[in-house]
Amino acid sequence: MKIIPFTIPVSGEQWVIVQEDRELHFYPHLHQHPEVQLTWVREGHGNLLVGEQVHQFEADEVFLIGANQPHLFNSDPVYFEPKSNLSIHALTVFFDPDKLGETLLQIPELAGIGLLLQQFDRGIKIGDQIKERVIELMLQIQHAAKIMRIALFLELLEVFNRETTPFFLSQQTHFTISELEGQRMSTVFQFLLSHYAEDLSLEKVAELIHLSPPAFCRYFKRHTRKTFTVFLNEIRINAASRMLKEAPEKSVADIAYSTGFNNIPHFNRTFKRVNGQRPKDWRKGKI
Repeated sequence: MKIIPFTIPVSGEQWVIVQEDRELHFYPHLHQHPEVQLTWVREGHGNLLVGEQVHQFEADEVFLIGANQPHLFNSDPVYFEPKSNLSIHALTVFFDPDKLGETLLQIPELAGIGLLLQQFDRGIKIGDQIKERVIELMLQIQHAAKIMRIALFLELLEVFNRETTPFFLSQQTHFTISELEGQRMSTVFQFLLSHYAEDLSLEKVAELIHLSPPAFCRYFKRHTRKTFTVFLNEIRINAASRMLKEAPEKSVADIAYSTGFNNIPHFNRTFKRVNGQRPKDWRKGKI
């Protein structure tokens, strides 16, 4: 799925690449690259789009994104407000799995790593069981050089093997969409992530990529395996979930209306379908 090819900035020939970002917001475009990406969100929050799935992300969470997976850390709208004093801070480790296969995987003792990486092709959210050790190793890799960096990286791969119940970020592992179609989907995704709270009609969104509503519905379902309505409602529920946790003074009804729902019973049903709990029960468990 060719969205925006993204070249990892490096100086010289490096196999394990470390990048630290301190910006006003995350890179605002859906993109992909051949490197596997391990990102620790030190500061920031918003929606993470990986493949066809949308997830919330918060500070102090770690995500492993597979090679060539289209993805976007979309900072919440408040980050883009003119008077915002918010910023993001992230540490990312990149590595090319093809180069890994050409070198270290030829060593018999490391053969299991290839199967491990295949298992994580869909991307995972690093669980609490190993997160602390993963972060510790990422920081050590950042400041290590040459052979020591490779040694720490191998230990990091071994820690991944302890992830017994991975939370997958996407249902898809291979993307066969053309570059033109990928650009179309990027346009739709970014529009929905920015305007989910508005009264969005199917006609308005279909017009973005010059399709009729019936053609758009078929197109969207073919590339995301979801209907447009289901996908949009999942984005809205992610936003509502954050508000329920961070704004206890707001009523459930106020939050429903402010995230694009105009029917409270429908909001309650959709919220339970996505999160497994009613909004009030979910809020009690988070505050």
